[in-house]
Amino acid sequence: MTGGDRQKYNATMLAARLVGEVRKSWRLLVGAVLAFGAVAVAIELSDRQGRHDLPAGYAVRMTCEQDPESALWSGGCDRVAADIARTDKPSFPELYRAFATVHHRHIPSPALQRDIRAAACDAGFDLDTALKGTRYVFIPLRPHFVGVCNATHARAVMDELDARDRALLAIEREGLSQEALIAGALANLAEPLAILAGILVVAALIIL
Repeated sequence: MTGGDRQKYNATMLAARLVGEVRKSWRLLVGAVLAFGAVAVAIELSDRQGRHDLPAGYAVRMTCEQDPESALWSGGCDRVAADIARTDKPSFPELYRAFATVHHRHIPSPALQRDIRAAACDAGFDLDTALKGTRYVFIPLRPHFVGVCNATHARAVMDELDARDRALLAIEREGLSQEALIAGALANLAEPLAILAGILVVAALIIL
């Protein structure tokens, strides 16, 4: 066998071994590719979310700034005043919780939605009157109060909006940093639907 023949033979054997390894480990390779893709999507989504959250957090600050007419809408600003006054950088766990609160929790929460649907309405309750003079009166927040017909549930929705706004203020204080990007990506990957999708993919690869 000549030198050229040996090289061709060795190359053929190497290719055959690689094909064999790929066939034996294809599940692992497919899983790795899918995992890499999921992380990449989570990071990209986190970047988009952060860029949207910064102006949203700034809007909370602007709503509660002193203004000649602020009495028309500043009710409830005392609830988030301490967070507006903060200038410290949030910790990583706080950032993670902030992204989870802003992007992975519904307002009203499912439990509160059930209570709102099941509750009897207060005869003297008027939603417009309840929201008048508060920061919750603005049109973008009104859909969160759909179906609310008593003061208890109105306050509960306000509490959930306050939690969301505190989270927005935390993200705004951090800015577009790598830490915020990672925290948002982890929050996206920890979303129950994402976890369920991962479990289904793993189960499918095991079964096939």
